[in-house]
Amino acid sequence: MKTIKTAVCALMLSAGTLAGAQEFSPVDVSVSTETVSDDVVSVIFTVEMADGWHVYSTDMPDDGPVSASITVEESRGMEADGKLMFEGREIRSFDSLFGMEVRYFEKSVKFVQKFRKTGRSGSAKGYFEYAACNDSMCIPPASVEFTVEL
Repeated sequence: MKTIKTAVCALMLSAGTLAGAQEFSPVDVSVSTETVSDDVVSVIFTVEMADGWHVYSTDMPDDGPVSASITVEESRGMEADGKLMFEGREIRSFDSLFGMEVRYFEKSVKFVQKFRKTGRSGSAKGYFEYAACNDSMCIPPASVEFTVEL
């Protein structure tokens, strides 16, 4: 079911692209790091959305939109410390495309993942994934890579 919904969103995006929206990117994600302590660093994904667009929150139901999430592909001497958190005003609303209540953010949101050093030095590499829609279409899920060192 999720595959069908993703395909519908991708098809809706294709129709928008054919209509001349090729250069338009409704979501901009920047990545930064912040040292919390000698053993902890935060990776911060700052997400800015164009008017009318929204990015879905974390931990969405399996049959709903793609959740904002983080995947650690490589890690040496450090590990994720807790879950991906967010800083922003989460909105809850019924979405007719998915047929359920969804949670999302408009305008801007920060997603924060803390990492804790487990050895003398540490590094981690991975990606942040998100999905975005407006009232008439969705973009395919996108990802932004990150690397962090302590």
